Amino acid sequence: MRVVETLCKGCGNCISICPLGAMKLEHGVVVIDLKKCDQCEECVFVCPHGAISG
Repeated sequence: MRVVETLCKGCGNCISICPLGAMKLEHGVVVIDLKKCDQCEECVFVCPHGAISG
């Protein structure tokens, strides 16, 4: 999983949907903790800006 920083608007949709708490907001951009992420891709589906890819 990765976040395209130029597309991320910091809306937090992905943070609230992540079942493992692998996402956080840093300096207005979402960061993924890849050690926690299990690649479920829930964040990909809820990102209205297309900023997250698997």
